[in-house]
Amino acid sequence: MVRKTHPTTEKKALLLSGYIRLLDSLTIVDYFDGNYNHMGATISDAILQAGTKYETVVRPRIEGILEIYAEAATTSAFWQLLKEKGPKTVLRWNDDEKPNRVVEFTKYLLEEGIETEKELGEWISSESNKTRLLQLRGIGPKTIDYIKILAGLQTVAVDQHLYALLREAGIEAASYEEARDILNHTADIMGTERVLLDHSIWQYMSNRKKGQSNRLPCKKKSG
Repeated sequence: MVRKTHPTTEKKALLLSGYIRLLDSLTIVDYFDGNYNHMGATISDAILQAGTKYETVVRPRIEGILEIYAEAATTSAFWQLLKEKGPKTVLRWNDDEKPNRVVEFTKYLLEEGIETEKELGEWISSESNKTRLLQLRGIGPKTIDYIKILAGLQTVAVDQHLYALLREAGIEAASYEEARDILNHTADIMGTERVLLDHSIWQYMSNRKKGQSNRLPCKKKSG
C-alpha cells in the first residue's frame, strides 16, 4: 500500500500564490496605515478589532482617539487618560467587556515598561513574552499577530477572510500557525510584504462579500 503524503507548507504556499495570481480582481495594495505612533490607538485597535465590523465600528473610534486624545501617545499617557476619562468614554463603547480588556492590556504593557510601538514590537518578538500575553483575556494567536502588524512587524493575522481564501484554493491548514505560515510563505514567493498580502486578501474577500469592487486601500480588520 502506498502511503499518502501531505503537501508541505512551502508547496501549499506555491499553490496559493498560483491561485491568487488567477484572481484578476485581487490587487496587491501598496499601502497599509497601521503604525500609528500612538499607543492609545494601537492598544485600542488591537483589542476592539476582534469580532467587530472594522470599518463602521472600530475605525471611527481609532480616528477619534488619534484626533481628540493626541497627547495619549505613550502607554503611561494613555493609562492616565483611561483613569481620568474612563475607558468607556474614551472608546465610546457601551458595554464593559472590551473597555475592561483595554484597561487590562494597557496596565500589563505599563508594568512591562513598554511605552512606544517600537518597544512593543521588540517586546512581542520574544516567544516567552507572546506566551505570557496569551494569558490575558481576549488575546489569542490572531490578536498577537495583529499587534505585531500594528507595531510594524511583517506577518499576517489570519481571520475569517484569509481562511476563506485558503479553502477556496483547496488548501487545508491543520492549525492557525500553519495557516499563518502558508500565507507568510505566499507573500515571500510573490515578492510582496506580508502585511500587504494580508490586507489585500482581506479587502478582496470583504468587498466581494458585500458585492463591491475593490476600493482604495484602507485600514483593516477582522472578526
